[in-house]
Amino acid sequence: MLLRIGRERIDAIKSRVDLAAIVAERGVELQRKGRRHLFARCPFHQPDKTPSFVVTPHRGLFHCFGCGVGGDVIGFLVRYDRVSFPEAVRILAARAGVELEAAGPVREDLCGRTSWR
Repeated sequence: MLLRIGRERIDAIKSRVDLAAIVAERGVELQRKGRRHLFARCPFHQPDKTPSFVVTPHRGLFHCFGCGVGGDVIGFLVRYDRVSFPEAVRILAARAGVELEAAGPVREDLCGRTSWR
């Protein structure tokens, strides 16, 4: 099923989902250091003996100083769960309670063919 995912919907999903909760649910042990940052061992590279993976919940971002990987909650799901971008958006939309609309034919060209967007 094709989905029409607009920037507004993606921003709504990201604002309603807690990145720290998503990371913790996947077994990554987060430790608070300071007022705004959570540190953990990076789940993307092995072996990691010191906490180089940082989650910044108020910005909704993560970064690893060891391997350089970083991004938002969608990027974390894509990398950790090994799913596609649309599948990660679907998972998070269901969690956030945001409905995604199915895409249909958008327009017809001069020959009567429909194109999909």
